[in-house]
Amino acid sequence: MAMATEATGAAGAARPLAGMAGLVTGAGRGIGLAIAERLAAQGAQVCVADVDPAPAEEAAARIGGTAMAVAGDVSDAADCERMVAAAAERFGDLHILVNNAGLTRDAMVHKMSDADWDTVTGVVLDGTFNCVRAAAPWLRDKERRAPRRIVNIASTSGIYGSPGNLNYSAAKAGVVGLTRALAREWARFGVTVNAVAPGFIETRLTAARPDGGALGIDAGVRDAIVARIPVGRAGRPEDVAAAVAFFCAPENGYVTGQVLEVHGGMFDITVTG
Repeated sequence: MAMATEATGAAGAARPLAGMAGLVTGAGRGIGLAIAERLAAQGAQVCVADVDPAPAEEAAARIGGTAMAVAGDVSDAADCERMVAAAAERFGDLHILVNNAGLTRDAMVHKMSDADWDTVTGVVLDGTFNCVRAAAPWLRDKERRAPRRIVNIASTSGIYGSPGNLNYSAAKAGVVGLTRALAREWARFGVTVNAVAPGFIETRLTAARPDGGALGIDAGVRDAIVARIPVGRAGRPEDVAAAVAFFCAPENGYVTGQVLEVHGGMFDITVTG
């Protein structure tokens, strides 16, 4: 069984996650990709999981080394079991699980369909639960000495609420509750469970939407949001990845049940990454 130790790469950079293996969901693009790259740069073997096979393969190739790709839908419990098992089989173990997969289907409550509610909660909240349960055989083992980490990607919408994002806000609030409850359940097994709650982050979902485009937001709305961020810029996927890496570090085994907000000082936003 691999043990995580402090290691140093050829360039002299510390690789604190050397000897650890992790799976990141929704890692084909955006925040998930930045997280996978950050963990790999710190020495972890990384499985890039995504519902779309092509971006997952491209991301794994971009990361290089031992990185692998696996496709699956986190809202499907069987897919989660298959993805987790594939990563554990390839790497011989699993130490890190980052539940990042998510999506939005925005509408005011009186216009929100059952399908929009079910789709978002199914991926964001059910997907987090499905992956955690699937990873239990590898993470929930009291006899193991290697650090084991779960980091869930929540959102400031799940903490403060976001008009027009009722389904997303509720699902992310559920992720916060799941995080804190699981931290208490699995503390005795040496597993830390934390969450990162991003605010407005630069992704394809928050980019200025071109005329006729399906993704992104109105350029004027976007500019108004960014102008309100106290640090003077939108967040970057790398900002979220840095917070995730903090929770994954072997020396942070006494930090659990926490929600770290990454929002540049702006708490009350209506559009998140």
